[in-house]
Amino acid sequence: MSYSEETLMAYADGELDPAARAALEAAMAADPGLARRVARHQALRARLRAALDPVLDEPLPQRLLESVRGAAAPRPAAKVIPLKRPAAPRWSWPQLGALAASLVLGALLGPLVLHPPAGGGALITRDGEMLAGGALARALTEELASNQTPGSPVEIGVSFRARDGGYCRSFQLREEQALAGVACREHDAWRLEVLAQSPAQPPAAGGYRPAATALPPSVARTLDELRAGEALDASAEAAARAHGWER
Repeated sequence: MSYSEETLMAYADGELDPAARAALEAAMAADPGLARRVARHQALRARLRAALDPVLDEPLPQRLLESVRGAAAPRPAAKVIPLKRPAAPRWSWPQLGALAASLVLGALLGPLVLHPPAGGGALITRDGEMLAGGALARALTEELASNQTPGSPVEIGVSFRARDGGYCRSFQLREEQALAGVACREHDAWRLEVLAQSPAQPPAAGGYRPAATALPPSVARTLDELRAGEALDASAEAAARAHGWER
């Protein structure tokens, strides 16, 4: 049975009914790929909660409420059971999700859509996942951290084996507002595990950066959570590239 990203997100949020939850857990036990998809949603939800839980207690700005009410068509009132007197409107997870998608991602990724690096857009979406495209995909596939092309719009950081046996690489896009992230090889593409804004950093001597000290905290944390051991050295990285980054 095929599960949509919406169903997996509902599972990560604890919103599936018991029967659907049991069926999905049985499918996860038999399908490691499905289990990895669910784990990604759970990890993302945990990071969002850690960052946004304080915002849930803040009242919605009146200006934003008026703007939304004026733009949206009237909808039937939801059926609710009033347990106490009405309180000031609060942020909800659906609202936060919409705002994160439209504001945060728009602010960070907009330049890559409107003014992408040479060779096409660096980010694409497929089946609900964010993947590397254009110059970023080529750099992740072809560039070695120990021998990078001068002037490339992408700087490769470290390459390593993930806990599931696949290969992952950290990177930084050399833009006015640089973005750093980690991408992992899956089938014929590089799937982005995390992406964060980062001040541009000059490369280490020889272009090789064996440590993650210059990465944003969220990227460094994701890297540590994913990797199964030490970063690949130059020879191991070259061998992985020669084999197409296959497991």
